[in-house]
Amino acid sequence: MRYRFCLLLAAALFSLPASALPKYFGYFANNTTPDTSFQPDNQDHTNITFIWTGEDGYDWDPTILRELALAKSYGNKAVVTVTSYLFVTPKPYRYDAEAANKFGQLVDKLVAAGYLVPGNPEASTVAAFYPVDEPELYGLDDMLGFPALALSNAVEAIRNNPATYNFPIATTVSQDYGTVINGARIFDWVGLDDYHNSNSGYQDALNNLASQLRPEQRLIVVPQAGTGGDLDNSWQSPGYAHTIATNNNRVIMLMPFLWAGHPSGGMTGVRDIAELRNAYRGIGFQVKYGLYSQYLGASIDGAMVAGQYYNVVAWFRNISEKTWRAGTNISLGSQNPGDNMTWGLHRVPLPHDVGPGQDVGFNFTVRAPSASGTYKMQWQMVADGMAWFGATTPDWSIAVVPPATGSISANRNPCTIPYGGSTCTTTLSWNSNRADAEVWASNLDGSGPVLFARAQNGSQSATWITTNGTRFTLKSGGAAITAVNVSGVQTTQPPEEPPPHCSTPRCVEP
Repeated sequence: MRYRFCLLLAAALFSLPASALPKYFGYFANNTTPDTSFQPDNQDHTNITFIWTGEDGYDWDPTILRELALAKSYGNKAVVTVTSYLFVTPKPYRYDAEAANKFGQLVDKLVAAGYLVPGNPEASTVAAFYPVDEPELYGLDDMLGFPALALSNAVEAIRNNPATYNFPIATTVSQDYGTVINGARIFDWVGLDDYHNSNSGYQDALNNLASQLRPEQRLIVVPQAGTGGDLDNSWQSPGYAHTIATNNNRVIMLMPFLWAGHPSGGMTGVRDIAELRNAYRGIGFQVKYGLYSQYLGASIDGAMVAGQYYNVVAWFRNISEKTWRAGTNISLGSQNPGDNMTWGLHRVPLPHDVGPGQDVGFNFTVRAPSASGTYKMQWQMVADGMAWFGATTPDWSIAVVPPATGSISANRNPCTIPYGGSTCTTTLSWNSNRADAEVWASNLDGSGPVLFARAQNGSQSATWITTNGTRFTLKSGGAAITAVNVSGVQTTQPPEEPPPHCSTPRCVEP
């Protein structure tokens, strides 16, 4: 039986708006000391780096400028920690009376070096400034229901600078953020590191934090991605963290903690844990290159003949904010199992560029396996060397049947047309391996076909054969298996007259 799967969803159904996807992926503290940089290790799958600078008492300008130069060379952005420019440390942190001047001097250097375009975050390598990490740990608790004055002043020092007035200002809080919730509300981006919770517990904690922030504030998902030191030995699932980030339209960034642990702290990070490294590389590629797709539907034959060719069309939508470029590593790939060649190919190239929100149809030809049976077929989009992404097509079960075989013959071929007549009779006999077998009669050139019989095997007389001839074609599923041409031969001699009948004794029979 031949049938087709077909599912084309309406454009508005199940569409995931691009705003629901995280814009940035990078690792917290991508340099753990003034002289280290991990950007060369992970720039291939990150689009933002977190430049860590410690407390006051050290010249961090060279570190910041070096890290920004690297980020710009990779086409990435950066979050710049500016604690030492705004606060007097160690804790409890106090607002530095020279903060506006110190921060202004740093900004002037960033502008002069081309890493910051005044008033234009999108055109800058600097994506955001980070005044302080976990303010609840550094004596910056709320006072009488208001943010700590030192924290407010530090944020205002950034907003009052004419070059950075509209740049996002970010922080991250721990699970003990209750004492600084009013302070958290003055930031643009707020992250959460809550490492005593399970995956679902982290999501609940993030939702609870979000409910206490201003609606326009963006969130940073900061999952545990390492062990040792202050961390336990059970990191939070990369896949779950990614799901949280993609299902919450307020999430601006996914920022695992961390890429490489500080040796003196006894930590290990993503870099040194193969399971985490492989998972976060794939996730990072998805964020960086907009590898987010939505499966829309497909058209495919549900039953195929072994060894025959069939057309398949599968539709997907680009739900990211990036354009998929034809001729790159983005294509449609075979699944179940991945990269199988069951259907004669395992990649279908992207036929054209696909912009944000646009659809693409992969129109290609498959060849059914040579042996009959039931085979699986499934497809998914892939960026080779990076990640499989988006939903798979349904896991179709395709019935592959043997090629149709059979024979047909005519008894009395040619048949004799009696003198003075115009037709003669022949008997057609046929057999087939297909229950849907049919015999069709037509002119010898195939024109004017009419159904003669429908049966897998049979025998049936045709009483209307002429000298013009008739073609009898054995078919299955509308396709010809074999045929026989039958014609009539006209008798040109009349039959002999019978001798007269003798009715008298003298009549002698010849």
